Amino acid sequence: MRAPGAPPDVGTCGRVDHYRDAVDPLFVVLAAGVTAPLLSLVTRKVVPGVVFEIGLGIVIGPAVLALSSATGSVQSVADVGLSFLMFLAGLEVNLRTMRGEALRRSGGSWLVSVALASIVGVVVALAGGGDAARFVAIALTTTALGTLLPILREERVVGTPLGERTLAVGTIGEFGPIVLVALLLSGRNPVAVLAELAIFAVVVVTGLWAANHLRVPWLRRSVTQGMHSTSQLPVRVAVLAVAFFVLLADDLGIDALMGAFAAGLVVRTATALDMAEDDQLMLDRKLTAVGFGVFIPIFFVTSGMKMDVASMIEHPTSLLLIPGFVVAALLVRGIPTWWAHRRSVSPPDARSLALLSAAALPLVVVITEQGVAAKALPPEVAAAMVAGGLLSVLVLPLLALRGRARAEDPGTDATAQVATPAA
Repeated sequence: MRAPGAPPDVGTCGRVDHYRDAVDPLFVVLAAGVTAPLLSLVTRKVVPGVVFEIGLGIVIGPAVLALSSATGSVQSVADVGLSFLMFLAGLEVNLRTMRGEALRRSGGSWLVSVALASIVGVVVALAGGGDAARFVAIALTTTALGTLLPILREERVVGTPLGERTLAVGTIGEFGPIVLVALLLSGRNPVAVLAELAIFAVVVVTGLWAANHLRVPWLRRSVTQGMHSTSQLPVRVAVLAVAFFVLLADDLGIDALMGAFAAGLVVRTATALDMAEDDQLMLDRKLTAVGFGVFIPIFFVTSGMKMDVASMIEHPTSLLLIPGFVVAALLVRGIPTWWAHRRSVSPPDARSLALLSAAALPLVVVITEQGVAAKALPPEVAAAMVAGGLLSVLVLPLLALRGRARAEDPGTDATAQVATPAA
């Protein structure tokens, strides 16, 4: 104990100050994450919690109150949240059922979207956009599967024909743009990038093969028993898989989002074969609780904090780009998706699928950050694109699912309840 009147322990004070410096801004973000679903409840969930999380991020961030910033511990936890968001999106994809026609149509429509986005890019370049054209074009080819997931769960769309199609469209709309980013925006030799992508693909395919064919009885028993003990071994293994594939992707110079998504595919394949259905549902709920209960809301709040609102205010004409981005996304993503799937699902589902496919946000944030760092995108244009992505996530799912009767999907009730904090 320190004697009365003795000078304070500088080391201890230093540790306390360092701890407070790390925790104080994170506490504000966590408070915003808790407030968002409460505000969503006030609107009877007409406005998704994700939108409130981003909106509150703008309020508490440097643009308004400056209570916190997307640096240090906040940014680190947000990065984990984005990885978990993509992991859970991959976890929803069942490769055994999502094969053939749905993926072919989704892939074909995405290639048409790339062609249309290229035309938009040419127009941007002719209008004086220069290097910005590539960033704008690739951003228009994305689909915010990870952001749509909590909304689809809340509305109990996952497991329905529309939900399955949305997963197929969203999977292509996440993977494809990440490949384009690696090839066209990284500034590296395309041949080297293709080689790195091939190495990553081999590792993922090997993981999927191992999940399908390798059987180790004692390991299976240990993992299953760990589900019901304090070790929570299946959860730990799943988180380890996320870390492994994210680090592998990063080491290969590929966006970490692809690694997180691939981890979800591998874990889903393994659990589908090695676990009873009840244990699968329990694991899904626990992973959902970890993601949507802790990390993912911080990512969305941080996304709002990083929006450069001041630049848009200083350049009012950039505000026109916000609705312009949504309209362009509908033309580039929505119309090809509707055309490709119009005869495979009911007309209402085809229209809903088109609207959902045009919702874009996480990859838009990633792409615009790269554009600003490369000095190819003016900050106000990047902020307007992110705001356009935010508007698309707010409006398009509401229009797509408006008046839709909630489908009874086995196991969705509990999952939706766990996912409520983020939606």
